[in-house]
Amino acid sequence: MSTAASSDDDANYKAITPLGSAQAASGLDAAGDDGSLLLGEVERAARKRIQVISFCSAILNCVCAGSLILFSIWAPIFQEKLRFTQMQINAVSIAGELGMYLPVPIFGWICDRYGPAKLSLLSSLFFGPSYLLAAHAFTNELPFYVMLVAFVFIGCGTSSMYFAGVTTCAKNFTGESRGIALALPIAAFGLSSLWEAQFVSRVFHNDKVLGGIQIADAFVFFAGLLTVVGVLGGVGLRILPEIGAGGTGAADDEGTVGERSALIGGDSAVGGYGTSTPLEGTECVKKQGGWLDENTREFLADRTMWWFAIGVFLVTGPGESFINNMGTLIQTLYTPEVSQGSIPLDTIKTREPISTATHVSIIALTSTLARLLAGSLSDYLAPVVPVSGAEAAGPAIKNHRKLSMSRMYLLIGFAVLMCFAEVFVALGGVDQRGDRFWMISSAMGAGYGAVFTLAPTIVSVVWGVENFGTNWGIITVTPAVGATAFGLIFAVCYDNAAKIQNPAFPPTSTISGIFNAASGQGLVRALVEGASSSLCYGRDCYSTAFWIMGASVAVACGCWVWAWKGRGGWTDRRIAV
Repeated sequence: MSTAASSDDDANYKAITPLGSAQAASGLDAAGDDGSLLLGEVERAARKRIQVISFCSAILNCVCAGSLILFSIWAPIFQEKLRFTQMQINAVSIAGELGMYLPVPIFGWICDRYGPAKLSLLSSLFFGPSYLLAAHAFTNELPFYVMLVAFVFIGCGTSSMYFAGVTTCAKNFTGESRGIALALPIAAFGLSSLWEAQFVSRVFHNDKVLGGIQIADAFVFFAGLLTVVGVLGGVGLRILPEIGAGGTGAADDEGTVGERSALIGGDSAVGGYGTSTPLEGTECVKKQGGWLDENTREFLADRTMWWFAIGVFLVTGPGESFINNMGTLIQTLYTPEVSQGSIPLDTIKTREPISTATHVSIIALTSTLARLLAGSLSDYLAPVVPVSGAEAAGPAIKNHRKLSMSRMYLLIGFAVLMCFAEVFVALGGVDQRGDRFWMISSAMGAGYGAVFTLAPTIVSVVWGVENFGTNWGIITVTPAVGATAFGLIFAVCYDNAAKIQNPAFPPTSTISGIFNAASGQGLVRALVEGASSSLCYGRDCYSTAFWIMGASVAVACGCWVWAWKGRGGWTDRRIAV
């Protein structure tokens, strides 16, 4: 923990523990009279109270932070009312993703150095003005780059509010309950888009407006709600002071390795990531200060981290692209009128409209259930590291559970589920069959949610939680790059198919379109040509993009297997994940 964050929490702790002595720091009852034993009970009760209040505050932060995921509800209305092209819509969604992911290392650093309360306060400053700007831009039909700027800061608010909650739980629960303690706030984040989507579709529904939803009013509502929640988090989020070098820090588990330290180490349980050597017995000297302390430098030098991060990029990119473009994808499933008799008239008549809000809720629900399931299985099945006697000093990792399974099997299994869903869409499994779309949204939601639960848990297990905010923040930069890359791929495939269906606009090949969009000049040209927007229908609009997404997830699984089982991987280092 940092000096700044620790000093604030220690002050609060000592205020409710009269002595505030080395006895309190050690977490041990004094051997002597009954009064000292009673004081030990008071200290534990005070710690427990701080832990519970902080946990509830973290859940509140996370259960309100997911409004950015509702973008697929806004996207079709942006396309119809504001006449945004698919490239422009993806630019706005990508701006939100970049705002959500790219600053995370900075947000993690703030959490590690100054505590999550200050980060929660910062989130309220991001959310309030940005949602008001988005409401103003929509009402007055301002150029798309105004909406783009607004969503950059909405993304910053999303990650800062969410990260404050998750980091609080990661640092306050460091024993065997680590998985479920991380899964609950992460699941609450998934649940946030469920209740927000249903709330928006009911409270702000209006058949008299284009798209059926009063978007400006919804934006004003989110501006007020999230500002209040951020301020409450600034009051309630606290990190428990550590209980000595050998304690758990949260007093939730005894008899397992203190997981505030990394599992990758040399001969010391407190060591770094396999590159540091112990000094003075079992103590390691940690160089703090600046943006990159010794632990962070060792984290970046670990080759397995890069393989793991590449896998996160290749899985979360397609997931983010699907969530952001789901509203547009649903519109492509049914051709609005019969063309050349290719679609039977009875099929047209029996179709029921597909609600984007419903499928946003399905993704949120399945994501939440998958997060809880993955977190619970992670705790129940993952190997345990004993610390008693000579076992604590030995390098070998043993498992005392009758039934155990690595977290990596869970991570890869849920990623494969996403891959199957993407291939099914690419094969045309939902074309003209909107009744099957719930299977896709469920599979994508479950896979996406489980990956975002298991990945930070693995990071905290392999590299420890002392620098968890910074370490996981570095990893979460990759979804921003993935969302950008796969969002552009979907937009190019969609817009090119729309041009083929509309002879007024000359098409280009999909591959050349992707490379053209990747170039600065081609991307700017695509963003400013709003007048050429047209809708696209049918499998051709998305098939190529989903083949690329499916292949990407398959490659990601290979990267994770290499980090885990490959040469110099976690298995070779005898790390139980």
